[in-house]
Amino acid sequence: MKRSLCLFTAIAAMPFTIAWGQAAAPPSEPSVKNVELTVYLLSGVQTPAADDVPQDLAATVKNLHSLFLYKGYKLAESFILRGRSTGGPGAQYASTQGILPGSGLHYQFDYQRVRISNEKPYMVHIDGLSINLTGTPVYGTDGKQRGSNTVASIRTDLDLSDGQKVVVGKSSINQTGDALILVVVPKVIE
Repeated sequence: MKRSLCLFTAIAAMPFTIAWGQAAAPPSEPSVKNVELTVYLLSGVQTPAADDVPQDLAATVKNLHSLFLYKGYKLAESFILRGRSTGGPGAQYASTQGILPGSGLHYQFDYQRVRISNEKPYMVHIDGLSINLTGTPVYGTDGKQRGSNTVASIRTDLDLSDGQKVVVGKSSINQTGDALILVVVPKVIE
């Protein structure tokens, strides 16, 4: 009787699937998804000008006209940056850089981490999103380049719905009052 009781106690303490001779399910890993950010850099100008943006930004620019007093908007640059979300706390840094056509200004766009909600519609959480526009290089007294003049900068953390077009921020880029406007559209890739 004692022997049966000990065996029963040992079986009761084991997971149900192992008790019946089946392998236990491996621990679930965080869901890994890719996020594609479509980024638009718009220029808001003070001088009268016709809007020069792609059709998919027409509604966004219409809203910008109601918010700001710029006389026209044009697309300065657009790019796509794809990164991965592991669902965990680890770093998933992503970055791209380039030169704005016709201006000579350099841009650096990056984020520290992207996370995606498990439920649909997905929410995309971006930590440490940043864009910097720099101009002429800055040199030290020894003649070596020490950096560049920052012309405009936007930094933030934000939460976006999958596919949502969001105006993230605006920053002046010159003394005439023209501005850089950052628009981001996330797309979760399954």
